Amino acid sequence: MLLKSFTTRLSYAILAALLLTSSHARADHSAAEVNVMAAIVHKIVKFVNWPEQRFAAPDDRLRFCVVGDDGIREAFEVLSERRIHGRQLSVRTVTEPEEVAMTCDVLYLAGDEHHSDEVWLDAVAGHPVLTFAEAGHFGGDGSIVSMTVRRDKVRFSINLDANKGSQLRISAQLLQLAAQVATPGHGA
Repeated sequence: MLLKSFTTRLSYAILAALLLTSSHARADHSAAEVNVMAAIVHKIVKFVNWPEQRFAAPDDRLRFCVVGDDGIREAFEVLSERRIHGRQLSVRTVTEPEEVAMTCDVLYLAGDEHHSDEVWLDAVAGHPVLTFAEAGHFGGDGSIVSMTVRRDKVRFSINLDANKGSQLRISAQLLQLAAQVATPGHGA
């Protein structure tokens, strides 16, 4: 009887763990994959230029914001000592979509239990905020850059339709490196 009770409790605990982990839309990645993804985001950002009026002073920081993933935020923090376009980086987690259009230059969407990805993407539409997400997951369909991890390789696609109106200038070199480029009105 004692064994049956223990087995039942163990089954419930496993079921609860499965339900909790399956409620997140993101795939689990190893620390190495997260670090590689962060490094690729960092490299991609080097190929994008923001409008001059985005920054009040030449020494203003480039602001990286992360929604929903402490692992990727921590990986960005490790890279924050490296400058991009001569600017230092600041990295933080954001929880409210209303704040991102004016306080973030790069937005990495990795999931949110309180707001849909459309709410986040709508909050930055028409603003110079470079959005990243993982393809097929939270924010992946509407972000400017979507990333895919396959066979230990990270690939990225660029959605120029999502970039429309942002005033971000994406270099032709970056477009050539992308696995896919979706152009306005034509999809991928």
